[in-house]
Amino acid sequence: MRSFLPLLLILGAVACEPTPSAKTTTSAEEPAKAVPATPYARDLDRICNAEEQSGALDEIPSARGQHVGVWLATNLESQEGRTLSVSLVQLAPPERIARLKAVLAEHSIRNCEILSTW
Repeated sequence: MRSFLPLLLILGAVACEPTPSAKTTTSAEEPAKAVPATPYARDLDRICNAEEQSGALDEIPSARGQHVGVWLATNLESQEGRTLSVSLVQLAPPERIARLKAVLAEHSIRNCEILSTW
């Protein structure tokens, strides 16, 4: 039994560690981002932050657009989000930016990272 005691102590200590989702934020950490309430709002968040959320930033720049497109196709929840995503791809960059800005304004969303890359 003695040889198992150190192992049990280590396992007990690990089991008591809070999981990342259970950790409380400290003043040095950013507060957790609120999850949008509706599927469409979550889709708008996904569209705006697609490069980061999809992992496309780890890809070479020329492959990021395709990576984001595939990720959005499999991760958008609502038909409205899918329709918006498809319509944005079909627009030239200036019209795409204007269209997304208009949709975001309707939903009082101010920050949208993808706009800076278009």
